[in-house]
Amino acid sequence: MTLSDIIARFRRENPEVTDRVADDPVVKDWAFDADKEICAITRCIVGDFTFDSVVTTIVYNTKYDLISKIPKFYDIDDYPGGGVSYDNDPLDKTSVAELDSEDKDWRTRSAGIPDKYYRRGQYLYFDYPIKTAAKEIRVYAVLISDDFTEDSQTPYNGLSYLEPYHPGISEYLNWKAKTKIGKPGEAQLKRQQFLDYANWMKKQIGGNKYSPIYIKKSGAYS
Repeated sequence: MTLSDIIARFRRENPEVTDRVADDPVVKDWAFDADKEICAITRCIVGDFTFDSVVTTIVYNTKYDLISKIPKFYDIDDYPGGGVSYDNDPLDKTSVAELDSEDKDWRTRSAGIPDKYYRRGQYLYFDYPIKTAAKEIRVYAVLISDDFTEDSQTPYNGLSYLEPYHPGISEYLNWKAKTKIGKPGEAQLKRQQFLDYANWMKKQIGGNKYSPIYIKKSGAYS
């Protein structure tokens, strides 16, 4: 469905939400937010990116700024076969707490070949500082979706394989509509229906990555 189709459906499903209650620009703002939020929850916009480990200003590097390396970066996609690799070798995901428990002096290690990685905020870290020799770092990333603002656009970056999930935008709009007209009980119900849909969508997309596809139950999402 295009943005225009989604708004038309919304008006049919919510006749009490007239233009005077929420005009099309307001509903479009809701749809914009819905697209961003659903893509964040479901992690449905992904890509893999490579960049060079060479650092010219210091002897070795302790971190890499993922936002500067990957346009629209949101998170590292850690599904099996994803994550981060160094010189074509997959690395294990770790944490500061885990590294501390293994070796309390790991922060003072000399430069070497990393075995593990972790992320804090926008930065990618390794268990060993990277040597200056040029090696390829590959990151499988979850991305922020493109802006969903034009009447002829379809959500989720217009990806055709995500078309079955367009009703998720409507679920979000229905929630916002009930909030707008001051029906908190119905708004809470619609919010939960939206979250149920988004989590079911996430499960479906995750199944396409590494496990059998889940079948939607009749009349419910779980």
